[in-house]
Amino acid sequence: MTTETLDKGRLTRDRIVRVATELFRKNGFHNTSLTQILDAAELTKGGFYFHFKSKEELGDAVIDYMRDFWVHNVLEKVVKEKGAAKRIERMFDIMIRTHEGNAFHGCALLAVLTAEMMEVETHFSDRLRKIYADWKESIVEILKKGKQEGLFKEWVDPDSLALLLIGTFQGTTMMAHLDPENIDLSLLFRSLRLLLVEGVAS
Repeated sequence: MTTETLDKGRLTRDRIVRVATELFRKNGFHNTSLTQILDAAELTKGGFYFHFKSKEELGDAVIDYMRDFWVHNVLEKVVKEKGAAKRIERMFDIMIRTHEGNAFHGCALLAVLTAEMMEVETHFSDRLRKIYADWKESIVEILKKGKQEGLFKEWVDPDSLALLLIGTFQGTTMMAHLDPENIDLSLLFRSLRLLLVEGVAS
Protein backbone atom coordinates (compact mmCIF):
# COMPACT_ATOMS: atom_id res chain seq x y z
CA MET A 1 0.00 0.00 0.00
CA THR A 2 1.46 3.35 -1.05
CA THR A 3 1.91 6.36 1.19
CA GLU A 4 -0.63 8.26 -0.91
CA THR A 5 -3.22 5.50 -0.41
CA LEU A 6 -2.55 5.44 3.34
CA ASP A 7 -2.93 9.23 3.56
CA LYS A 8 -6.19 9.11 1.61
CA GLY A 9 -7.51 6.38 3.88
CA ARG A 10 -6.56 8.36 6.97
CA LEU A 11 -8.28 11.46 5.63
CA THR A 12 -11.43 9.48 4.87
CA ARG A 13 -11.46 7.95 8.34
CA ASP A 14 -10.96 11.37 9.93
CA ARG A 15 -13.84 12.77 7.85
CA ILE A 16 -16.16 10.00 9.04
CA VAL A 17 -15.23 10.70 12.67
CA ARG A 18 -15.74 14.46 12.32
CA VAL A 19 -19.10 13.99 10.60
CA ALA A 20 -20.25 11.48 13.22
CA THR A 21 -19.09 13.77 16.02
CA GLU A 22 -21.34 16.57 14.81
CA LEU A 23 -24.30 14.25 14.17
CA PHE A 24 -23.97 12.64 17.61
CA ARG A 25 -23.84 16.12 19.18
CA LYS A 26 -27.03 17.16 17.41
CA ASN A 27 -29.00 13.92 17.51
CA GLY A 28 -27.37 11.64 20.05
CA PHE A 29 -25.72 8.31 19.29
CA HIS A 30 -28.82 6.12 19.07
CA ASN A 31 -30.84 8.64 17.06
CA THR A 32 -28.15 8.97 14.41
CA SER A 33 -28.52 6.36 11.68
CA LEU A 34 -25.73 4.87 9.60
CA THR A 35 -27.50 6.28 6.54
CA GLN A 36 -27.22 9.82 7.95
CA ILE A 37 -23.51 9.30 8.56
CA LEU A 38 -22.95 7.93 5.05
CA ASP A 39 -24.85 10.80 3.45
CA ALA A 40 -23.03 13.48 5.45
CA ALA A 41 -19.63 11.89 4.79
CA GLU A 42 -20.49 11.24 1.13
CA LEU A 43 -19.48 7.63 1.53
CA THR A 44 -20.78 4.20 0.50
CA LYS A 45 -21.59 1.50 3.03
CA GLY A 46 -18.61 -0.48 1.80
CA GLY A 47 -16.38 2.54 2.30
CA PHE A 48 -17.62 2.88 5.87
CA TYR A 49 -17.02 -0.76 6.76
CA PHE A 50 -13.52 -0.55 5.35
CA HIS A 51 -12.68 1.79 8.23
CA PHE A 52 -15.08 0.68 10.98
CA LYS A 53 -16.57 -2.71 11.82
CA SER A 54 -19.69 -1.17 13.32
CA LYS A 55 -21.36 2.03 14.44
CA GLU A 56 -20.25 1.16 17.98
CA GLU A 57 -16.60 1.12 16.86
CA LEU A 58 -17.18 4.53 15.30
CA GLY A 59 -18.62 5.65 18.65
CA ASP A 60 -15.35 4.66 20.29
CA ALA A 61 -13.42 6.67 17.70
CA VAL A 62 -15.60 9.72 18.39
CA ILE A 63 -14.93 9.44 22.13
CA ASP A 64 -11.20 9.14 21.36
CA TYR A 65 -11.44 12.27 19.21
CA MET A 66 -13.24 14.16 21.98
CA ARG A 67 -10.68 13.09 24.58
CA ASP A 68 -7.69 13.89 22.35
CA PHE A 69 -9.13 17.30 21.46
CA TRP A 70 -9.48 18.13 25.16
CA VAL A 71 -5.95 16.97 25.98
CA HIS A 72 -4.19 18.73 23.08
CA ASN A 73 -6.27 21.90 22.83
CA VAL A 74 -7.05 22.57 26.49
CA LEU A 75 -4.98 20.66 29.04
CA GLU A 76 -1.61 20.93 27.29
CA LYS A 77 -2.09 24.68 26.87
CA VAL A 78 -3.40 25.27 30.39
CA VAL A 79 -0.50 23.52 32.16
CA LYS A 80 1.98 25.79 30.39
CA GLU A 81 0.72 28.73 32.46
CA LYS A 82 2.73 29.42 35.62
CA GLY A 83 0.17 30.12 38.36
CA ALA A 84 -3.32 28.88 39.19
CA ALA A 85 -4.99 32.18 38.31
CA LYS A 86 -3.40 32.15 34.85
CA ARG A 87 -4.42 28.53 34.34
CA ILE A 88 -8.03 29.29 35.23
CA GLU A 89 -8.08 32.27 32.87
CA ARG A 90 -6.53 30.17 30.11
CA MET A 91 -9.00 27.32 30.56
CA PHE A 92 -12.01 29.61 30.35
CA ASP A 93 -10.56 31.60 27.45
CA ILE A 94 -10.09 28.42 25.41
CA MET A 95 -13.61 27.20 26.13
CA ILE A 96 -15.15 30.56 25.27
CA ARG A 97 -13.13 30.95 22.06
CA THR A 98 -13.93 27.37 21.04
CA HIS A 99 -17.64 28.05 21.49
CA GLU A 100 -17.58 31.44 19.74
CA GLY A 101 -15.44 30.11 16.90
CA ASN A 102 -18.01 27.41 16.14
CA ALA A 103 -15.27 24.82 16.44
CA PHE A 104 -15.54 21.36 17.97
CA HIS A 105 -18.03 21.55 20.85
CA GLY A 106 -16.60 18.90 23.15
CA CYS A 107 -18.65 19.94 26.19
CA ALA A 108 -21.89 19.73 24.22
CA LEU A 109 -21.04 16.31 22.82
CA LEU A 110 -20.04 15.03 26.25
CA ALA A 111 -23.26 16.37 27.79
CA VAL A 112 -25.44 14.80 25.08
CA LEU A 113 -23.72 11.41 25.29
CA THR A 114 -23.86 11.47 29.09
CA ALA A 115 -27.61 12.15 29.11
CA GLU A 116 -28.11 9.34 26.63
CA MET A 117 -25.79 6.74 28.15
CA MET A 118 -26.00 7.35 31.91
CA GLU A 119 -28.70 4.75 32.51
CA VAL A 120 -27.28 2.20 30.11
CA GLU A 121 -24.42 0.08 31.39
CA THR A 122 -22.21 -0.14 28.35
CA HIS A 123 -18.52 0.36 27.77
CA PHE A 124 -19.50 3.80 26.40
CA SER A 125 -20.70 4.91 29.83
CA ASP A 126 -17.51 3.51 31.39
CA ARG A 127 -15.40 5.51 28.95
CA LEU A 128 -17.41 8.67 29.63
CA ARG A 129 -16.90 8.21 33.38
CA LYS A 130 -13.15 8.03 32.74
CA ILE A 131 -13.28 11.32 30.80
CA TYR A 132 -15.13 12.99 33.67
CA ALA A 133 -12.64 11.59 36.19
CA ASP A 134 -9.69 12.92 34.20
CA TRP A 135 -11.43 16.29 33.73
CA LYS A 136 -12.13 16.51 37.45
CA GLU A 137 -8.52 15.66 38.32
CA SER A 138 -7.19 18.36 36.00
CA ILE A 139 -9.38 20.98 37.72
CA VAL A 140 -8.55 19.67 41.20
CA GLU A 141 -4.85 20.12 40.46
CA ILE A 142 -5.43 23.76 39.50
CA LEU A 143 -7.54 24.42 42.60
CA LYS A 144 -5.00 22.77 44.91
CA LYS A 145 -2.29 24.90 43.35
CA GLY A 146 -4.50 27.94 43.92
CA LYS A 147 -4.90 27.10 47.61
CA GLN A 148 -1.13 26.67 47.96
CA GLU A 149 -0.64 30.08 46.38
CA GLY A 150 -3.22 31.68 48.69
CA LEU A 151 -5.60 32.38 45.79
CA PHE A 152 -8.66 30.73 47.39
CA LYS A 153 -10.27 30.81 50.81
CA GLU A 154 -9.13 28.12 53.23
CA TRP A 155 -12.57 26.43 53.34
CA VAL A 156 -12.53 25.71 49.59
CA ASP A 157 -12.54 21.95 48.95
CA PRO A 158 -10.92 21.30 45.54
CA ASP A 159 -12.74 18.00 44.94
CA SER A 160 -16.20 19.41 45.65
CA LEU A 161 -15.58 22.63 43.75
CA ALA A 162 -14.23 20.73 40.74
CA LEU A 163 -17.44 18.65 40.60
CA LEU A 164 -19.55 21.80 40.95
CA LEU A 165 -17.67 23.45 38.08
CA ILE A 166 -18.05 20.42 35.81
CA GLY A 167 -21.74 20.15 36.68
CA THR A 168 -22.22 23.83 35.89
CA PHE A 169 -20.30 23.52 32.61
CA GLN A 170 -22.41 20.57 31.53
CA GLY A 171 -25.74 21.93 32.78
CA THR A 172 -25.38 25.29 31.05
CA THR A 173 -24.10 23.57 27.91
CA MET A 174 -27.20 21.36 27.81
CA MET A 175 -29.44 24.40 28.29
CA ALA A 176 -27.67 26.24 25.46
CA HIS A 177 -27.91 23.13 23.29
CA LEU A 178 -31.68 23.07 23.92
CA ASP A 179 -32.28 26.81 23.45
CA PRO A 180 -29.29 28.36 21.61
CA GLU A 181 -31.24 31.44 20.50
CA ASN A 182 -31.91 32.62 24.05
CA ILE A 183 -28.94 31.36 26.06
CA ASP A 184 -25.56 33.03 25.69
CA LEU A 185 -23.14 30.29 26.68
CA SER A 186 -20.10 32.57 26.36
CA LEU A 187 -21.66 35.02 28.83
CA LEU A 188 -22.42 32.20 31.24
CA PHE A 189 -18.84 30.94 31.04
CA ARG A 190 -17.52 34.45 31.67
CA SER A 191 -19.82 34.80 34.69
CA LEU A 192 -18.66 31.45 36.03
CA ARG A 193 -15.03 32.49 35.62
CA LEU A 194 -15.71 35.72 37.54
CA LEU A 195 -17.54 33.80 40.27
CA LEU A 196 -14.64 31.37 40.63
CA VAL A 197 -11.86 33.94 40.58
CA GLU A 198 -13.57 36.51 42.83
CA GLY A 199 -16.27 34.58 44.68
CA VAL A 200 -13.99 32.15 46.47
CA ALA A 201 -10.83 34.26 46.36
CA SER A 202 -8.96 34.74 49.63
